Amino acid sequence: MKSYFLILIMMIISLRFCDAQSKTGFKSWNPMKEKGNFIQGRGWSEGFKNDYDRLPATAETKVRKAVWDLSENSAGLNLRFSTNAENIVLKFAVKESLQMPHMPATGVSGVDLYAKDQNGKWLWCAGKFAFGDTISYRFNNISGNDQGRKDREYTLYLPLYNSIKWMEIEVAADRDFKPSPVRPEKPIVVYGTSIAQGACATRPGLAWTSILGRKLNRPMVNLGFSGNGRLETEVLDYLSEIDASLYVLDCMPNLTGEDISTLKNKIVDAVVLLQRKRPGVPILLTEHDGYSEEEMQQVKKKEYEKANTAMAQAVDALRKKGSKNIHLLTKKEIGQNIESTVDGVHPNDIGMMNYANAYEKKIKTFL
Repeated sequence: MKSYFLILIMMIISLRFCDAQSKTGFKSWNPMKEKGNFIQGRGWSEGFKNDYDRLPATAETKVRKAVWDLSENSAGLNLRFSTNAENIVLKFAVKESLQMPHMPATGVSGVDLYAKDQNGKWLWCAGKFAFGDTISYRFNNISGNDQGRKDREYTLYLPLYNSIKWMEIEVAADRDFKPSPVRPEKPIVVYGTSIAQGACATRPGLAWTSILGRKLNRPMVNLGFSGNGRLETEVLDYLSEIDASLYVLDCMPNLTGEDISTLKNKIVDAVVLLQRKRPGVPILLTEHDGYSEEEMQQVKKKEYEKANTAMAQAVDALRKKGSKNIHLLTKKEIGQNIESTVDGVHPNDIGMMNYANAYEKKIKTFL
């Protein structure tokens, strides 16, 4: 009997030792437990209510509740770090439903890992994911041809339509891991609708703002609010607090209910506000990109045509008043078609690439 208990005790000790080894065999990083600012893609460095919010806490009482609630989604936020780890494990939890009928969990609640090789070429890392109360992504055997034990720079895009409760990144204890502080360059700030927020990209890295950031190698601030990109003064005031290199106003899909005169004035007022508070900063205005079923539903065609007429009139009025640095991205330049949306409105991955390519081409002409 004594020998039985001795064996049992030794087994327990052994199990505990193995467990301790497994824990000490990895090191984890929680961005919220570090001193410094490591959340990329925000226009402010401090003053947030929740860890992964997009608007500062003061906005809760100033913007509409719908806008505030959506600002808790982590769309456009990302983490940058360098490591020579061959295996990276990510664990996190979110507050809301994992997916939507027209957008998969990988886009709504998932993450997306990109890397740069030694020549600056973007690479994509496929992860094995599991969705539940705790979401996990495992990126295994990602050494690559240029890796060996050299550090490589990574960008991790966070969920587009969910709010993060907590997050940790794990790598082997004997591997390097160095988080990157927020980039110092002035960002491109995007104020828009669900399309700007990321609906309906299948992965966060395929939202057009994410693609464009990689193409231009510039930080992006995503202030897309699903159904609520309405050129509101309260939101524009927060935009003007950001020291931007460019403001993009892509709100027409949420403003089709306005008459032409009212919408024209709203566009003009938005531009005047930003130019008064941030003189000299370019502003790019974006037309409504249309509907995939417009040839089958003429009422839809009339909706976006009315919005784009108002946009044309607003740009003309601004230029006649002497406004400088006003640029326009047209529906034709965006180039959506019957293959590029999920539901006639929200871009699929093809549509997101159309947006990103059009923005890249336009922005390179003046920025």
